[in-house]
Amino acid sequence: MRIVIYEEKQDNFYPLVGLVPQFDLRLGMVTIIGHTRLLFKRAEIDMIARPSFGFGRVTPKTATVYLSSRLLLTEGFEIPKSDCLLKVGAERLGFVKVAAPFPCAAEEIAEAAASIKDSRQVKGIVLDRLWDLIVHNETLMKLHFKRLPRKRSTARALHIMGDRRNLHVGRGAEVHRQVFLDLRDGPVYIDRGAVIRPFTTIVGPSYVGADTIVERAKIVKSSIGPQCRIGGEVESCIFQGYSNKYHEGFIGHSFIGAWVNFGALTTNSDLKNNYGPVRLHIGKSEFDTGQVKLGCFIGDHTKLGIGTLIPTGAVIGSFVNFARGGMMPNFVRDFRWMSTDRELDYDIIKAVDTARIVMSRRHVKMSVQYEEMIRAFHEQVCRSD
Repeated sequence: MRIVIYEEKQDNFYPLVGLVPQFDLRLGMVTIIGHTRLLFKRAEIDMIARPSFGFGRVTPKTATVYLSSRLLLTEGFEIPKSDCLLKVGAERLGFVKVAAPFPCAAEEIAEAAASIKDSRQVKGIVLDRLWDLIVHNETLMKLHFKRLPRKRSTARALHIMGDRRNLHVGRGAEVHRQVFLDLRDGPVYIDRGAVIRPFTTIVGPSYVGADTIVERAKIVKSSIGPQCRIGGEVESCIFQGYSNKYHEGFIGHSFIGAWVNFGALTTNSDLKNNYGPVRLHIGKSEFDTGQVKLGCFIGDHTKLGIGTLIPTGAVIGSFVNFARGGMMPNFVRDFRWMSTDRELDYDIIKAVDTARIVMSRRHVKMSVQYEEMIRAFHEQVCRSD
C-alpha cells in the first residue's frame, strides 16, 4: 500500500507548526505520521507539506491513499477498486486514487478530491483545532501502547499500582527504585535511554521519550518527547521534544514545542476562576474552545525567565524571549524579545546563534537547511506584521 499524508488547515494549529510540518506534531506516544506507520506497518508513506520543509512533491504511480494530517485513523480499511473520498461523518479527510492522474503537490490535492464523487466512511479521530491535540492525547496514548513494541518489566523493586503488563521500560532506560508508577488508569511507556530519578511519580497513561531525564517530578497523563528535562509538576501535557522544564513549577493541559526552556518556578493556569470554558486569543481572533481545563500553547525555541506566570489559554509563538517574570500576556507573536525595560523584535542573527548553542547542548548540529528555514520563517513573520 502507498500512503501520502498531506498538511491541511495548518493555520488552525498555530503556533506549533511554524517550524514543524503538521504531521510531525507529537500526539499520544508518537507523532501524527508515526500513528499512521503503526496502523499500516507495511505501507510506503510519503508526505506533502509546505516547500520550506522539503516535502513539496511526490511521484505516485500506483493506487494511493491520500490522508489529511488532521485524521488519525483508528481502524484500517480495504482499499476500494475505484476512486473514492474518505469521510468521518460529513467531513472529507482524504481520498483513494486508484487510477492516474495522481496528485503530486499540495495545490493538486483539493482539485483531485473535488473530482471524486463516491465516498466511504472510515473510523478515526479528527483534529480540527489546536486544543484537539490535548483533548485526544490520553485516548491515543492508550491506543499506541497496544501497537508499540514492548516487553513486560521484570524489575521487582519498583513501587507500582495497577497491572504490571501496562508498563514498558525500554532498552538502556534507568528507573530508580524510589519511583512510583500508577498504572490503574492507563499504561506507562518509558522509552530507550530515559532516566527516571528518585521521588518521581508517573500516572498513566503517560509516555517518556528516548533519552529524556525526569528529575523528582510528578507526571500525570502526559506525553513527553525525546531528550527533554522534566521536573516539578506536569499534567495532561504534550512536550514535542528537546525542551527543558527542570525546576519546580506547574504546567498543565498544554502543548510545549521543541527547544523551549522554562525558568525556575514558571507556572501556568489551566482553569479559569469561574470554571467557564477557556478562550484562546490568537492575534486579533478569539476562539471559544469549549474546554474547562486548558493551559498554554508554546512554539519552538521560546525561552521563559524565572518566575513566569502564564495565563489560562495563552498562545505564545516561536522564538519568544520573555525575561520579565510575572504574568505574561495571553498572546505573544513569533520573534519577540520582552525584558523588564523593553519590548522589541528578536534579532534574527541573535535568534539563530542562540538556537545553535541550545541545540549543540543536545548534541544536535544545526543544519544549513534548518537555519534557512528559520530565516525564511522570520521573513514570513515580518511580512505579515
